Amino acid sequence: MPEPLDILGVGAVTPVGLDAPQSCAALRAKIKRYTALENPVLPDREPRVGARVSAAPGLRRSEDEWLLNLSARALRECTARPKFEAESTALVLMIPEAHRAHTLCAREDADILQALRERLGLDFSPASRVLRHGAGSLAPALFVARELITSRAAKRCIIGGADSFLRRFDLERLAAVRRLHVPEVPQGVVPGEGAGFVLLGPQVRARPKPGDKRRPRRRVAVLGAGVGFEREIVLEGGSAVGEGMVRAVDAALLDAGIAEAEVDFVAGNFNGERYQAWEQTHAHARAYRTRREMLPMLWPATSFGETGVAGGVLALIAAATAIDLGYAPGKCAAVEARSEDELRSAVLLR
Repeated sequence: MPEPLDILGVGAVTPVGLDAPQSCAALRAKIKRYTALENPVLPDREPRVGARVSAAPGLRRSEDEWLLNLSARALRECTARPKFEAESTALVLMIPEAHRAHTLCAREDADILQALRERLGLDFSPASRVLRHGAGSLAPALFVARELITSRAAKRCIIGGADSFLRRFDLERLAAVRRLHVPEVPQGVVPGEGAGFVLLGPQVRARPKPGDKRRPRRRVAVLGAGVGFEREIVLEGGSAVGEGMVRAVDAALLDAGIAEAEVDFVAGNFNGERYQAWEQTHAHARAYRTRREMLPMLWPATSFGETGVAGGVLALIAAATAIDLGYAPGKCAAVEARSEDELRSAVLLR
């Protein structure tokens, strides 16, 4: 059983908050920012509903520049801690899948990482890398972070990414196959955008200060992670039945060395789309077999919309914050992340 990784810091940008505390508070208060998208996104058509981040127009000069700017803002928050050492911290950046034809995906890994270094003025570890498989890269990113920290190639790791489903390409692609939320398709995707990053480090046991009888506060930690692959995916006209997510959850439980009955609630990048609802229903019935009165769920997309590659990380941030501040329905969370393709991830927090 691997050593847990402590969550040392988080950073987020969402349509309802320009940092992680704002975003998590808005999610807890059930605040959403769904608005009609302006016509230039889909010209000559009725406005569609989406969740947009408030930002100066100059930050959106191009698709790849916008994602880099979103990432940079969230990374500044994530690294804003005393004695942060960028040189010994590896950045594991998650970017959208190739089928979405994002301009950022056309750039080389080294070019993307260098663009972020220049924006932040931080020289991250040479062990930094880019993962190109969407939101489902959450568990693989954690595996990379664990390997780098365990091998001492890096003292700490940052995992995360930024994405936007408000691009014309994505909107037209979803609308063409009746997956975009409109009055005729009430169970469609509500497009959103955002960024989320998590700083991870080796678990350190908190020690009480001399004379202080209070129990020291323990950080929320990543206990384990697992990966699965779904055979039937919506991109190929199929309907997922949850097999990949069940494998991911089972692998995460084995990795963490805990029983399924210890999971108190689930968070994930569920977006309300009917295809995901089918998959989620089947997966939860098979993965969480212990009898419960209910299995509470934390659903960030209800406030943020579909945030693509950032969705899994934002769900992890929301779950960790809820546990840390004491308003979660328990101490142990399973975080689920799905890509549009076959990759599925599960991560356990406590």
